[in-house]
Amino acid sequence: MQRFRFVAFLYVLLAALAGPGPAAAQSQDPAQATVGGAANAPATSATPAEGAEALLRLLQDPGARQALIDYLGREAGAPAPDAASGGATPSATAQTSDAPPSDAPPAEGDQAGDKDAAEAPHIAVRIATFTENLIDEGIGFLQKIRRPFANLPAGLSSSLGADWKVVQGIALQLLLLGLVVFATLLFLRKLADRVFARLVVGAEKATIVKRVSLLFARALSEAVVVAIALGVGYVTAVLTGAETRRVELVESLFLNAFFFVQIAKVSTRFALSPKFSALRLVPLDDAQALYWRRWLFAIFNVLVYGTMVVVPLVSTNLSFLLANSLRMMIVLTSVFMAIVAILLNRKATRDRILEYASDRTNVVASGAIELVARSWHLLAIFYVLLLLTVWLARPFDATTFMIRASVYSVLAVMIGTLVSLALTRTITGGVRLPSNVHARLPLLERRLNAFIPRMLAILRFGVFVGVVLAILQAWGAIDVLNWSASSDGQDWIGRALSAGIVLLISFLIWLSVMSWIDLRLNPRGRLPTSREKTLFGLFRNAFSIILVVMASLLALSEIGVNIGPLIAGAGVFGLAISFGSQKLVQDIITGAFIQLENAMNEGDVVTLGGVTGVVEKLTIRSVCLRDLDGTAHVIPFSTVDRVANFMRDYAYHVAAIGVAYDSDISEVKMAMHVAFDRLKEGDLGADILEPLEMHGVTMFGDSAITVRARIKTTPGTQWAIGRAYNEHVKTVFDERGIEIPFPQVTYHSAAAPAAADADVEEEPAKLEDGSARAGRKPQKPGRNTPASRSDMPEGEDEL
Repeated sequence: MQRFRFVAFLYVLLAALAGPGPAAAQSQDPAQATVGGAANAPATSATPAEGAEALLRLLQDPGARQALIDYLGREAGAPAPDAASGGATPSATAQTSDAPPSDAPPAEGDQAGDKDAAEAPHIAVRIATFTENLIDEGIGFLQKIRRPFANLPAGLSSSLGADWKVVQGIALQLLLLGLVVFATLLFLRKLADRVFARLVVGAEKATIVKRVSLLFARALSEAVVVAIALGVGYVTAVLTGAETRRVELVESLFLNAFFFVQIAKVSTRFALSPKFSALRLVPLDDAQALYWRRWLFAIFNVLVYGTMVVVPLVSTNLSFLLANSLRMMIVLTSVFMAIVAILLNRKATRDRILEYASDRTNVVASGAIELVARSWHLLAIFYVLLLLTVWLARPFDATTFMIRASVYSVLAVMIGTLVSLALTRTITGGVRLPSNVHARLPLLERRLNAFIPRMLAILRFGVFVGVVLAILQAWGAIDVLNWSASSDGQDWIGRALSAGIVLLISFLIWLSVMSWIDLRLNPRGRLPTSREKTLFGLFRNAFSIILVVMASLLALSEIGVNIGPLIAGAGVFGLAISFGSQKLVQDIITGAFIQLENAMNEGDVVTLGGVTGVVEKLTIRSVCLRDLDGTAHVIPFSTVDRVANFMRDYAYHVAAIGVAYDSDISEVKMAMHVAFDRLKEGDLGADILEPLEMHGVTMFGDSAITVRARIKTTPGTQWAIGRAYNEHVKTVFDERGIEIPFPQVTYHSAAAPAAADADVEEEPAKLEDGSARAGRKPQKPGRNTPASRSDMPEGEDEL
């Protein structure tokens, strides 16, 4: 409202300078005569002396002065002072009268008035008031657009008496200056483009730093070209002034407009880069970049040269009213051109944005981009109409304000785009560590790539928010700078920075500790033990949980959250969990004692709860086993009543081999020793700790005698050594003719012995299941079937 009041006051002053005349001042509605004076002003322009005289008459006239005071009072929302009372307000008059003491109780009417004043208006009243003000402002804007066109006939009639020879001389002067300036600009730009085209060769494969450097070098070279052309223009203006030898107003207006237009074009080329696609910031193809460059350049030329050159010259040499009408035409033409450019390119830009959205993996981001793609033209048209509204609300400094706000907005978008591109490239490419660092800390690169891209994504969102705030600050929608300079702003910024520093330091501590653990688990010259792997793995999990909790509490404390109730609530919650989850507590306590007793570690082969497998992962409440079939079993510690570990200190392979009853036991033992000697000479000999421990005959079976021996091995190798030993036993037994029996079935018939023997030899014997089996003879050497067994659980010899 401050701006609208200021604008209204300026219109009042313009009305006074235009000289409404005594008749208007003495009309029945003085306020309407004063405020509407600008619209009803005569066609002729007033000199400064005449304007001062008109303003003096206005202030001397009591009616006109009171109308001005009433108008400003209504705009400010305060009661207007009465002229008869000498300009004193009712409140001031009441203060000078005999008032009761300050400590006297207020009257009943005053109490009721204070109560009514304290009550806020109803929400419906607020909405109605807002709607009414919005409609009034809209009608006011429409009247501002209509008024210049209504004054156009008067402006044309007043321009008939202008000195057209002077106008012709100004046109020739501008034509000469324009030819010199634009010829210099085109020549230097062609030269700069040829030189720069050699520098951008291969820029498509260059790094982001080199591309940004080339882009800034391109913008700097164009700025230098503009500066040289501007300097040539000023030199030409000085030389063409034969009498004064100085820059005249006409030339200064043109050169100023030239400077603003070229700066806008340099900014546009910086963003679109139509000639060098490798340096383009926005995701547009060559045709789209060229399209927008042409339309934006045309709008810049019409708007800036029209409002900064044509309008002032028409106002000075022809008519003020004609210049005002011409300015409105130029602004509306620029708005129309912008809307046409947006609508003509609506489908192409939409398809381009949808193509970009199809590459996104995030559903939320893809949906937001698709929404923008289908409504971007509406947002762009709203932005153009917003510019028109700002220009109508600030008619006196609208051009300067919009140029400054647009330049700040473009700079904010360009800087934000560059930072976002660099962050996106880092997020996509990831972090790459040197080979020597990766060899010593193999998990560090993976951790960095797990956290840093997420942090950079948050930072990229912060850059987007910063760009939006910078644009709103440039257009005066918010005042971030003053807020940040205030005590509240500094307090909030300090708290946010403190919380960010706490989180950053916590992340660095976590990364350092995790890297130290990786270094301990991957030392040079020594492999870590299973115990170290287990303990460091548990320490990693516990430290991460504790650090996350502490960092979260400290960050919340820094931003002003009282963490006392949180800690108390966490204690109550933990107590409730302890009562409701006794199994969980039992899991944790049992797991702690298992680790204290070093019952098992990662990589051990154990039997827990009837499951035998390799320990893959240990947590504070469970263990993960992988059995022979590859099945993963997660076993809570509360269900563990016994741990069988096959990987402690040493292990045994127990070889229990069955031989025929007619075998020589001494020969069998000798053969088993020979097989052991061959095993020890092989690759697995280094894992055998002691000589073969022969136990002898341990069992008389139905068809075999069991001879048992035991081999002491390093832990974890007993199964591989047992398989290799069985192969050597089979080979030696075949060489020495030692039979390894297997179950056989002999059938006896009631026929004569001779006939029965013939039947057995000629016909296959009938088994119980009805199948036929040929009569077997004692197996010859070389066809023995090993029948060794192990005392380990079933399936463990394959681990």
